[in-house]
Amino acid sequence: RQALIFAPYMRQVPVLLFDARKVAEVRAPEDLKGLALAAERGAGQASLLMGYGGGLLRNQVSIQPSGPAAAQQVVDGKAAAAYVTRAQAESVLATLSPRPEHFKLTELVLGNIPDRGWPVGMAIKAGHKDLGQAIETAMQQLRSSGELLALFQKQGLTLTAP
Repeated sequence: RQALIFAPYMRQVPVLLFDARKVAEVRAPEDLKGLALAAERGAGQASLLMGYGGGLLRNQVSIQPSGPAAAQQVVDGKAAAAYVTRAQAESVLATLSPRPEHFKLTELVLGNIPDRGWPVGMAIKAGHKDLGQAIETAMQQLRSSGELLALFQKQGLTLTAP
């Protein structure tokens, strides 16, 4: 084992960022039929979106170089929706002041099992356990003091429990 993964501090989840002026609500992927969509090149969200229903939405998806670039397509009016991570969507929305109310975030179930995301933590070389323990202690202090939450909020991000 070359790396030690530890100290999960948040859960990253995929979301659909959409413009409610172009689509009132999204309850199922079929609600997106015929609309311009965006997703990040190489990301699982792009694969899920393009592969859903045997490729039902494939021809509508614009592949962007990053998740924030996909989210920006919605903000710029070039796409009705983007399937990205919550942090990617929120980081783009945080640049808008004030944030327009017509940009919405929702969970999008592609298939039978909703994607509950994945924990995000730290990683170090496996031989550095003392460093790992020190970082884990520091992260616990940041969380318990409220500093971690404040850092996320300052950037317009949601801190979700791992």
